Amino acid sequence: MERCVRIVRLIVAATMAFACLTPLLAHADSEPTTTGPTVVATPGEVAPGSTVRLTIDGYRSPYVTMIICGNEARRGSGDCALTASVANEFNDPDQPMVYNFTVVAPPVDCPCIVRVVGGDTSEVAVAPIVITGHPVGPLVDPPVVGPLVKVGVSARTADMPGLDGIRSALGGDTAFEVTVAVRNVSDIPLASVKLSGTGGRDNNDIIVSLPLDDPGLIGVGQTWRQTVTVTVPAPSFGELEWRVTASGAGPVIDANVTTQHRPWLVVVLTLVAVGCVMALVLRTVVRARDRRRNESEAEDDEAAAEPSAESPATASPDSMAAP
Repeated sequence: MERCVRIVRLIVAATMAFACLTPLLAHADSEPTTTGPTVVATPGEVAPGSTVRLTIDGYRSPYVTMIICGNEARRGSGDCALTASVANEFNDPDQPMVYNFTVVAPPVDCPCIVRVVGGDTSEVAVAPIVITGHPVGPLVDPPVVGPLVKVGVSARTADMPGLDGIRSALGGDTAFEVTVAVRNVSDIPLASVKLSGTGGRDNNDIIVSLPLDDPGLIGVGQTWRQTVTVTVPAPSFGELEWRVTASGAGPVIDANVTTQHRPWLVVVLTLVAVGCVMALVLRTVVRARDRRRNESEAEDDEAAAEPSAESPATASPDSMAAP
């Protein structure tokens, strides 16, 4: 049982040592990426009636519709030359579509764009274009009636080799990888989205801040994505809520996700310590029971060894006389 005592002491000492050692805390940002449908117009300046070469890629839909719009199509189809729209299918879904598109002046002032819409209207890409001789006016935005972006967030425990992993398994500093995705669901490119993010035990708790970049320009239908690595200081266990807020483009959008971190090594060591403590308690109980039994047997032996009050050795002389 002395071995169990030593094991418990070693467990306590190891847990304190590994959990208290402070590793290098670093925020390692991944390079942000933007994905989604794209269109490139060549050349970028033409006269009405001329053609531009459109290179269209990144669509899941088997066909697209191409159209010229003024006012950057900010007010929807009313800014576009609807009668001059053209639909075309992809010859090979794995290859970009190259199409010679005839430019028609839109019904409103420029800034003008080529707008390419997929079959289900959820895939949209735009390319700026200058139409020679067409007037240019100020941009007119429609009233904001809904969100312009969708925000998603996911998180997981990061790989931590060597001593860092042991510290994490003991409830010490733990690294998490948090991925944030922002999708432009509006009809216009967005360049003013601002992001902020935090992590904590609940809505009122902030343990770490997420070092997110501002997305910059997000094209129509495109998704901006970034993964950042942050370190949650010890003690690190239980649930963590990761929160991200997108502002600067329509209504403020909030997104969150919850992760669960279980320091498995602490659980194992705790079970070992509990087992040793139970063994010590059991040994104490058994020894106490054996001691009581031995004492009881000793008392019985002593009582049996005492001479009887009526034995010959103790009888009086009168009792021994003949009748």
